Amino acid sequence: MPPASSIAPPRGRLDHLLPQGYLEGFTNPATPGRLSVFSIERQQWFESTPRKVAAINGFYDYSPDSAPDQTADQAFKEFEERFPNVRRELVASGFSGWQSHLDFLLRYAQMLRARSDLFRQQTVTNARQQPMVRVKEVVNDPATGKTGIKWEELTETAEEREKLFRDMAITTMRLEIAKGAAFFSQLHWCLRIATAVTDPVNTGDDAIVAEYKAPTWEAALTDANTHIFFPVCRHACLIGSPAKFVLETEAFHASDVKLLQRRYLKGECRFAYSPKRLDAVK
Repeated sequence: MPPASSIAPPRGRLDHLLPQGYLEGFTNPATPGRLSVFSIERQQWFESTPRKVAAINGFYDYSPDSAPDQTADQAFKEFEERFPNVRRELVASGFSGWQSHLDFLLRYAQMLRARSDLFRQQTVTNARQQPMVRVKEVVNDPATGKTGIKWEELTETAEEREKLFRDMAITTMRLEIAKGAAFFSQLHWCLRIATAVTDPVNTGDDAIVAEYKAPTWEAALTDANTHIFFPVCRHACLIGSPAKFVLETEAFHASDVKLLQRRYLKGECRFAYSPKRLDAVK
């Protein structure tokens, strides 16, 4: 019998774009295990549980005939097992010493960014715009000792190419996660804490939100006006910027909580998640 690590996970499962352990941090303490979900397209609220939302059947499945060296489950494993414990520890301590967990939290943010539907769409769109070739032959020149590669264009049908793009997007996601904190580690970070139960931090399918005015992402990473938001749970949000913050830890101002809520309620993804129904977006 093959070792457990070599057995492929079941196909067609309900794959969570946001881990259930992450969404549990946005549930309502008055109704344990329940959270309010906002359909951005329909502009409607409904109640649900982390198990039933932010998920698509078979989203992280490679094609049946592919042979990846790792699965998405393996890429997610450390983060999904560790994050709930870190979150509970932070909440219990009032977020004292959150900086000691910063590296893990930034790696987790990278994981959330890479496993999103938005990242998948961007990766596939970029692939469609590139010429697609495969290695036809590896040639060794005995005179020079150099190795060359002969390429050939793909002859697959449009449907077969889409399958290749999908598999490539899953592999690209895994590679992004393997980078660790990546560009997040280049930024300065602060933690803002929501002190009022009536004004909680919320999140969305695209949990990591970047706001910048620079013409390119490379320029944004050095622009003081760039801000990246990572809602950790209903109690707090990490905010990153190329510029240092005067205060690294501070209570959210009421107006800033409202702005954060609107970022997710007015986002381009399908759903936003909150412990309670929030005011309608103006």
